[in-house]
Amino acid sequence: MSILALNRDTMTEIRRYTRTGEDMGTYVSHLGYAYSYGDGGEVSCMDLKEAVENLLGIPIDEYIVTNQSSITSINDLVGGVTLTVPNDDLAGMHPELQKGEVVTLDDSNVRDFLQHRDTAVDFSNEGRIERQQSYVTAYVELLKKRLNAEPDQVWQEINQMSDYLQTGITKNKYLSLAKLLEKVSFSDTDYYRPKGEDSKGELHDEFYVDEDALRQLVIDLFYEEV
Repeated sequence: MSILALNRDTMTEIRRYTRTGEDMGTYVSHLGYAYSYGDGGEVSCMDLKEAVENLLGIPIDEYIVTNQSSITSINDLVGGVTLTVPNDDLAGMHPELQKGEVVTLDDSNVRDFLQHRDTAVDFSNEGRIERQQSYVTAYVELLKKRLNAEPDQVWQEINQMSDYLQTGITKNKYLSLAKLLEKVSFSDTDYYRPKGEDSKGELHDEFYVDEDALRQLVIDLFYEEV
């Protein structure tokens, strides 16, 4: 399994609407806005999926969208995540979150660990992405063990988070993915971030992907030579 993490500041084509919901086509803006310019429901999900499809040049079959309120529930799903803190971005807020420290994230700090960034600092999203990578890498192995032991119970707990989650994945699809996950390998080297360049925008940070490098990465991850 591979994970391709996209910077929310990536400048790419997204769809926009008038206040009355009229489709105005696409224009170049932050990838992170692709969802928020929709209706907050299925339209937003499909707009985000479309934006990522256009960026990568490949179709996307399924999606899961979640909001920040789900973070503690996702963490509780595996009983908390123990990891090595990759940077000092949050040391001022949480003394335990200093670079190199091994911590178990819980309700008191997991949301800040995954979501917070100092918007007064240029390109602070890079540090957040680094923290998210350390979290996801540790999380996958814990989730594999939990799914192997209690796949139906995990599904029930995910259903209890329905106020936070939007997805096109059915229970049957979930169960097939759960069984598949037991067999796949995953490590930090399977977590990819497109190369590119950060730039200070007029209002917000902007990230411009290296188009050639991204095209090669997509070929390496999603295509097989025949």
